[in-house]
Order: sequence, then C-alpha cells, then structure tokens
Amino acid sequence: MSFRPARGIFIVLISAGLQCAHAQQTVPPIEQARLFRELPTSTNTEVDANGTALADDDTTSEDSFGEQLILQSQPRVGPFVVTGGASVFYTNNVALTRHDTVDDAFFVANVGVSWTSPVAPHLEAQISAYSSIFRYDATSSLDFEDLGLGAGLFWGPDHFAGVELFTYYSFTELISHGEEILREHLFTAGAQKVFPLGRAHSFVTGATVMAGVAEPESAQRDQAGLFLAYRLQVTRSVGVEFLYRFAGHFYNDTGRIDRNQVLSATVRYRLGECADINAFFSFADNRSDDSAFDYNAVVNGGGLSATVRF
Repeated sequence: MSFRPARGIFIVLISAGLQCAHAQQTVPPIEQARLFRELPTSTNTEVDANGTALADDDTTSEDSFGEQLILQSQPRVGPFVVTGGASVFYTNNVALTRHDTVDDAFFVANVGVSWTSPVAPHLEAQISAYSSIFRYDATSSLDFEDLGLGAGLFWGPDHFAGVELFTYYSFTELISHGEEILREHLFTAGAQKVFPLGRAHSFVTGATVMAGVAEPESAQRDQAGLFLAYRLQVTRSVGVEFLYRFAGHFYNDTGRIDRNQVLSATVRYRLGECADINAFFSFADNRSDDSAFDYNAVVNGGGLSATVRF
C-alpha cells in the first residue's frame, strides 16, 4: 500500500497469474494484492509496497493515490510518518477471471510507518514498512495479510527539465490462512515530470521499469509502465484525481506477456489536519498472450485514513 517521500510519484502496474489449476486458490490473493497497491484505494501514505513514491501535499489530503500527483516545496513537519486506514470496497470480479465472474465486497485495514530525510542536495532517502489485512464477504477463502518493507532514493536535481528520478527496493510477503503464498523482492527505477497548469491543478507523466524475484517462480515477472495523471484541487478540503496507466508484465517462468491498463477517479475530503475521507472508482483491463488470463474488473468504494507526522 502506500508511503510518501517529499516528492515524486511512480506507477507500476501488476497483474499476476499462475496455472489455471491453481487459479481459485493462490492467484486471486496475489493478483488482488498487487493490483490494489496501484489503485487509488490504499490509505497508507508515503511509498507503496512496490516503492511507489507519492508526492507531499500539505495543502490537501495526506492520503494515498496509487500515486499522488503534485510536488510541493513546503517544509516537512518531520522525517517520520505514521499512517493508518480502514476502507470498504466492491468489485465485480473478485478472482480476476475471464469468465464466470463473481462480485464481492471486501474490507481493508492498514497501518504503516516511514522515515524520509535528505542525504545530499536534491537527494532524499526513505525507509518504510507497512501491514494490511484483506477480508472478503462472500469469498472468505481469499482472505490474506500483506506485509512489506522498502527503501529508496529520490533525486530531483536543478536544471534537469523538472524531471525527478528514483530507485526503490521493496520486499513483500503475502499470507493467506496462516500460509505464505508469495515472497517477492522488487527493484524499481523510474522518472516523472510534473506540468503545473495553475495553483489548483496539474498533469504528471512518468515511466518505470521493475525487476522482481518471487517465490513461487510462476508469479515472478519484470515490468515496464507509463502513466498520465491529472489532479484538481476544487477547494482547500476537496481534491479530485484522474489517472490512466499502461504496463507490460513479462513473466519469467512461462514467457507470458500481459498488457494491463487502469483508469481511475478519486475524490478526497479533508476532515481535519490528520484525517481524510476518500471515495473512488477504478477500471482495470488485462490482456495476455494466454487468453486464460484476460480479465476486466471494476473496483469502487471509500474509506477513512489518518496521518501523523513528527
């Protein structure tokens, strides 16, 4: 889920798949966890489990956006950030399958902590950790816990056309009903650029590449992604964000290639200095050279998040 350094965003799209014989047991939790981290649904802050660097925005919500959009130059309150959240979601395709889709509601609670500090001019380092639980209504067999650690560097040099570069390492473990179903090491590098359109809105575009080492090997893959996002601050308390992102997923074990697209819209309302309420809609489309892994999925819902800086 998400954690946020002082500046930067990057987007990585993920959609996992194992062999069809195991699809109803292990694939859905892995796929849902990976996809969820990149949708505007997480309520942690700072950097997500995949190392997604989120921008610091002290004038709006201290929340998560699968990637936050506006870079701010305001001073940070402190290097430590503790976050937590609780959300309820609905999806029309809980197992991310091509046929015989099943809808369901699920609950997510998460907590995270991060430390971010300058280590050189224009260079910041970050260390983060998080934990999340997913609980499904009708398909409780998909319940799982998501644990992660990460560390990264974020570089925004002067006279570099406003482009920010970043690199990130993260470790993720998924546990379902007491059994580990995924252990993954991810190495990410990317770049982003913000195009301010005024005080209240901006565009952000960027690209990422990612290499992963995973157990089981059937879930291991490399990725490359592009994104375009737009953010509008309607009032001091209300913000709206729109996102499009495209990624290729290159599976090491089978040679499979997936093409994944996500469209999303998010509305946030700041309840107070440390709390937000969020509502969102997202649509994901996955097309694979193995048609058994084609799917469409809608996820929508909302929740509360809290952020404390010190």
